Amino acid sequence: MTATLVAYIPLLVVLAVCGSVLAAAHILLLARHTDLGSEARLPRQILLLAMTIVSFVLVIIAAPIADSTRDQVLGLLGIALSAAIALSSTSFVTNFMAAIMLRVTRPFKVGDFIKVGELFGKVSARGMFDTEIQTEHRELIAIPNATFINQPVTVARSSGVIVSTTLSLGYDINYSLAEPLMLEAAADAGLSDPYVHIVTLGDYAVSYRVCGLLTDLESILTARSDLHHHLLLKLHGAAIEIVSPSVTRHINHDAAQKIIPPASEAAPDENRVIAEDIVFDKATEIARLESGGNELRERIQQLKAANAQDPALEGLGSELEVIEARLRELEKQSD
Repeated sequence: MTATLVAYIPLLVVLAVCGSVLAAAHILLLARHTDLGSEARLPRQILLLAMTIVSFVLVIIAAPIADSTRDQVLGLLGIALSAAIALSSTSFVTNFMAAIMLRVTRPFKVGDFIKVGELFGKVSARGMFDTEIQTEHRELIAIPNATFINQPVTVARSSGVIVSTTLSLGYDINYSLAEPLMLEAAADAGLSDPYVHIVTLGDYAVSYRVCGLLTDLESILTARSDLHHHLLLKLHGAAIEIVSPSVTRHINHDAAQKIIPPASEAAPDENRVIAEDIVFDKATEIARLESGGNELRERIQQLKAANAQDPALEGLGSELEVIEARLRELEKQSD
């Protein structure tokens, strides 16, 4: 009886230590930080999962079983883990592994404009199994992380994107007359370095693509609309019909008559609603909070470094407490 109890002492000690460590880690990493967002919780959850697997292996090693049996159990555990990774076709494991890959490669971050498949929007949250984007219709769509591994992802560069549109003009419109007007329209729409390409020489009309660089990504939807708006103003103002003749000419329509609306001197609407303020409200707010959180973390590191070099400096402790409290508040808001 005594020999049996002695044989189980290592197992009991390992169980007690591993259980205490896992419980303490859960409290320190997750239980005390319920206000953390999914982005901040993911590495903590991965760490807990790794600690659980290590604890399970230690329990098997400490168990009073024959060496051959222990080797078989450890081998079975290795096979199970390998099978879980190999059989990543299941959505759970696939999306989890994809989340880890996205954290390593970092193709995009919260606040970026991305396009995957037919979906375009602004990233509002990144989780363990899916990524949430806010579309131009203000919808919140959760996309499985595996989608970003299996399909190409288009990410708008922070330095700017090309905004473009295509329109058709008749062959009776000289290119040397139309191009300057289209370039002026692009410039008036707030696009830099505008240029015009001839896309197609069709049967009845010439297709042009008007392009320009937009450096303010937060106005990407408005910029496209403004480009169309100024193209209409410039071309119609110069008595140039935009729609191709094959579309506009009807049976009772005089071919010599152009379809151009009368000029208007309406003043610009100062109370115009900015679409991006409504459409991407959540994604913009989350990105703002994360940016503010990163700035606060950098300031905390600076204060800790300064305090370590000269503990006698006054005011560092109180400022550090205020900044850490502000950081916790931001993390809670971004959840």
